[in-house]
Amino acid sequence: MQERSIPTKVLLTETIRLLPQFLLLVALLGIAHVVVYFSYGSSSLLAVVVATFFALTFFSAPLASSSVRAKRGVPFWTRAGRKTALFCFVWGGIVVAGFIATLQLLQSMDATALDYVAAMAGAGLVCAATAMIPGGR
Repeated sequence: MQERSIPTKVLLTETIRLLPQFLLLVALLGIAHVVVYFSYGSSSLLAVVVATFFALTFFSAPLASSSVRAKRGVPFWTRAGRKTALFCFVWGGIVVAGFIATLQLLQSMDATALDYVAAMAGAGLVCAATAMIPGGR
């Protein structure tokens, strides 16, 4: 029996295809921020917009990879399933590194290289664990 493979290009394509749906929500929050800012003069809603952007970007990879696995009928505990977990691990680490960098720039947050490594590893594990959830769109 030949194992079904899921190329990384397919995982990336599906993840990027899912992002615009999520980014629409971020755009709506951004518009709400602008309305509140001009109505009341100041708003702390910008932090919510940024956090929502990174959260939805973070979860787009596990949702997309879980969907691809379900469509192809690939169980998680196969080589192709582990490949999706690795993809999600890397995706989650990159997104969290971007979030920390954003906090450093916008909020003057202090972060060392060890902080980045710890956050990226933890986020990668969460992202890979989320990819284990079976599902389909």
